[in-house]
Amino acid sequence: MAHGIPSQGKVTITVDEYSSNPTQAFTHYNINQSRFQPPHVHMVDPIPYDTPKPAGHTRFVCISDTHSRTDGIQMPYGDILLHTGDFTELGLPSEVKKFNDWLDKVSCCKAPKTWDMKLPHAL
Repeated sequence: MAHGIPSQGKVTITVDEYSSNPTQAFTHYNINQSRFQPPHVHMVDPIPYDTPKPAGHTRFVCISDTHSRTDGIQMPYGDILLHTGDFTELGLPSEVKKFNDWLDKVSCCKAPKTWDMKLPHAL
C-alpha cells in the first residue's frame, strides 16, 4: 500500500512496510484494523434462526464467506437469500457444485431463477 504525503506542493509516495509480504500484511491489518462505526448506523442483534416471521413482512437471510463450509449451518426461513460472496474456498468446480447442491437443500428461499437452473449444466 502506498500513502501520499503532501510536501511543499509535491506528493511523496511511501511504500507500506508490509507490501513485500502479503501474509504478514494480512495478519497485521486483520489484527490491528479498527472497527469504524458511523454514527448513523445502529447495530442490531440477530434474531434466533427459528423465530417465526411476522405476517406481512419480508425476511431477508444474509450470509457470506461460507468458504465451502455449509455443513451444519442452521438457516432460518426467509423470503430472500443474499449470499454476498466467497462461497468457495478455492473456486473449484466441485466446490461450486457442492454449494449449488446445498442451496437445493436449504429450506429458505426456494425460488430458482433462470441462471440457477443453468448452473449445474455448466459444471
